[in-house]
Amino acid sequence: MTSHAHFITLPGLVASAAIAQYSSVKLASTAGQVKICSAVADECIGVIQNDPAAAGDPAEVAFLGLAKALVEASVAAGDFLGPSVTGRLKAVTGDNSSIIGYAVEGASATAGDIFAVALTGPARY
Repeated sequence: MTSHAHFITLPGLVASAAIAQYSSVKLASTAGQVKICSAVADECIGVIQNDPAAAGDPAEVAFLGLAKALVEASVAAGDFLGPSVTGRLKAVTGDNSSIIGYAVEGASATAGDIFAVALTGPARY
């Protein structure tokens, strides 16, 4: 795994609940809060880089640049990435899939492994 990260964060966000570090997140219904992505069509805004343990904890959300993320299943370098139902990132190829970036390196099929991603900002496949 790439050992460094260089990313831009979205300022002033807090977690709506505990969120696992390196999970993909979306805006919550309460202003200024984020929550874990739970569907491939979710409007993923970035990846949590810290480890908020409870609602109201600061959320360091990387949305552009090189960051770390959790993988859902095996990905190859260059694969477009979007959220899975667990908030981890996976390769996406289908219509209406949310895309947050692409894999900088391949990652194993072990769910929950950490890998490097290039975050390009929210988009649709």
